[in-house]
Amino acid sequence: MELHQLRYVLAVARAGSFSRAAEDLFLAQPSLSVQIRKLEKELGIALFDRLGRRVVLTAAGEEFVAHVQQALAHLDRARAGAAAVRSLQGGRVSIGVLPSVGAGLLPGVLADFRRECPEVEVRLTEHNVSAEFERMMEDGRLDLAVIRAPWARPGLVGRSIVREPIVALVPPEHPLADRNEMALAELKSEKFVAMQRDYGLRELLEQICNRAGFEPTVTVETTQLSVLQGMVASGLGVSLLPELASAGYPVTIPIDDEGAARELGIVHRARTPLSPPAALFLELLADAAAERPARR
Repeated sequence: MELHQLRYVLAVARAGSFSRAAEDLFLAQPSLSVQIRKLEKELGIALFDRLGRRVVLTAAGEEFVAHVQQALAHLDRARAGAAAVRSLQGGRVSIGVLPSVGAGLLPGVLADFRRECPEVEVRLTEHNVSAEFERMMEDGRLDLAVIRAPWARPGLVGRSIVREPIVALVPPEHPLADRNEMALAELKSEKFVAMQRDYGLRELLEQICNRAGFEPTVTVETTQLSVLQGMVASGLGVSLLPELASAGYPVTIPIDDEGAARELGIVHRARTPLSPPAALFLELLADAAAERPARR
């Protein structure tokens, strides 16, 4: 069954004759008759009663035409929807982002994207572990994700967009509070406030301290960055965060150890071309990351 055959059936039903339908379709009448007969043979039943030069739908033909009209209407809407996505006038972009990144990078990007594509829906998903985003990308739940580099799954491709320094958060009255930079080893004897163990920022903190030769003494854990900052400000300990995640805290000290940084990338599925809206969002996000002023 071919799409053009369905359109031919509708044309004959409207015109009431093969000759008028052929004229409307700019088609030779014998060709039209052949296509209708082929379809009737495939269906195993006649769609039209031939009454001299006139044709009328059989009972089976009336049932068939009712469904064909609905199917072609759905197809036309599907084509219009695809065209809207292609022209950035519709569709949806699903994006995964780490909470520690979203507040620093996304507001301006979302505003720019909304100006460019006011009819495109943006769906944001936050998660604290980059590996979970990789799984969501792989099973099609996300179009793009901002995650820690390097990513592990071979089915993903992407680019690095940010390499941000790690900074120490210390209480305002801490002896190190007026330093312009410091070595991680200077925090070896401190008590730490940290995210819970299943969070990516906790894993990052432990990795950085281990590279500096010590295990951090974590005495308070939380699940919220704002709570972490509040506890450090209250003197319950120090902490280490990437620069974006430390936004809003008044006393941050850059760490000058080699490799004390977090690299972020934006990834998508290798075998699935990005939709035009998703491709635009990727470019806007990459541009915003590149334009961030460096603090060091």
